[in-house]
Amino acid sequence: MKISVRTGTMIALVLAAAAPVAAQMPPGAPAIANADGRMHGRAMFPALSEAGRTMMMEAMRAGGDRRTERQSVAAARDRMLTLLEADRLDTAALKQALDDERNAANASRERHQAAMLTGFTKLSVADRKAFVADARAMKTRMAARMQGWRGRHGHMPDDASPPSPPTM
Repeated sequence: MKISVRTGTMIALVLAAAAPVAAQMPPGAPAIANADGRMHGRAMFPALSEAGRTMMMEAMRAGGDRRTERQSVAAARDRMLTLLEADRLDTAALKQALDDERNAANASRERHQAAMLTGFTKLSVADRKAFVADARAMKTRMAARMQGWRGRHGHMPDDASPPSPPTM
């Protein structure tokens, strides 16, 4: 299956968004099946051992308060919009707001990645391989879900060519 850059980005964003949700799950939370049979809750990475899941949950929580970090990025974006709607464009202030937004986003991502690296180093070889298998399965599910969404909303599949124009 061919995946476009935009689809890959969407999948990465969904995976990144899922991490804080999973990190907020209490350690004893059961895995619950959706109506379509897919699992959610603690079953984010069902192939990991209990110890591996616990380590990854701790790593996700150690990445920092994602809500506060998102609010910092949103505040910088709001400042950019306020500056852009002014009659006189203050380019120095706009550049500072852009820099603030980038710095907040980068700091958040770096904290999260450092915490995940720490978690990955604590996993056994079997749990690392299980993590990869689960992550690849999630990526495939998300790509299929996006493909289905595109089909329902009249978008062309990534690997489809536009139809040829009619000939006379």
